[in-house]
Amino acid sequence: MSNKLSDAHWWGYAALPEGFEYPYTVDDNPMHLVCQFHLGKGMVYVFADLDYFFGDLEAFGGHLGEWDEAYYKVLYSPTRENLHEHEVLDENGQPAVPAAQGMDEPAKRGEESCVLCHPHCYYDEIEGDFPGYQVLLELDECEPLGLRFYDCGMLFFMIKPEDLEARRFDRVKCALYSF
Repeated sequence: MSNKLSDAHWWGYAALPEGFEYPYTVDDNPMHLVCQFHLGKGMVYVFADLDYFFGDLEAFGGHLGEWDEAYYKVLYSPTRENLHEHEVLDENGQPAVPAAQGMDEPAKRGEESCVLCHPHCYYDEIEGDFPGYQVLLELDECEPLGLRFYDCGMLFFMIKPEDLEARRFDRVKCALYSF
């Protein structure tokens, strides 16, 4: 994977523009960068409180269905210039997040994770629960990373087409579905 700060990628460190605050959980821990990806000349950043799903059973447990906005954050920058990498380290000074992976990595592993796509699973549920929304990001479980969403779960970030066009990522909804 290339190492330009403006590269689109899953996981790793966020490369945010000057003045952007890194999002934190309700427990004051840094949220996981799920991915950063290009949208026109800008960049979309998707964050979520995923510690529980990475195996920290003392952390927020998540729940099926729609998540409260306190547990995820989607940011948009109209530019990919003057980016600053935000390292997230544990108490030993080691990376506290999975290593950055290229946007094509999930497909190479057989995962469904993708951005701006038609959902691979739970389409009827999403359409019924979130009429008028489209999938911004679909996050599948990932055994190599130790990411599990209960039993065969997927985390979805959804946006209305008009909000996507207007770059209103503060209106994104997030929901967890599982068999």
